[in-house]
Amino acid sequence: MDSIQRKVIAIRFIKFCLVGGIGFLIQGGTLLFFTEVIGLWYILSFVIGVILATVWTFTGNYKWTFKGKV
Repeated sequence: MDSIQRKVIAIRFIKFCLVGGIGFLIQGGTLLFFTEVIGLWYILSFVIGVILATVWTFTGNYKWTFKGKV
C-alpha cells in the first residue's frame, strides 16, 4: 500500500470517528433533553435519541466519509 492510499484511509478513518462522535453527542443530548427538560419517559427518550443518531451517522458517513460508495 502506497502513501497516498494510507493517507486516504487515515482521513476516512478520522471522518468516520468524527461522524460517530457527533452521533454519540446527538444520542446523549437527545436523551438528556427529552428526559430532563421535557419530562419524557427515559426509555422513549433513549429510543428517539438512537433513531436520530442512527439517521445522522448513516447520512454523514454516506455523504461525507464514503461519498456514496457504500
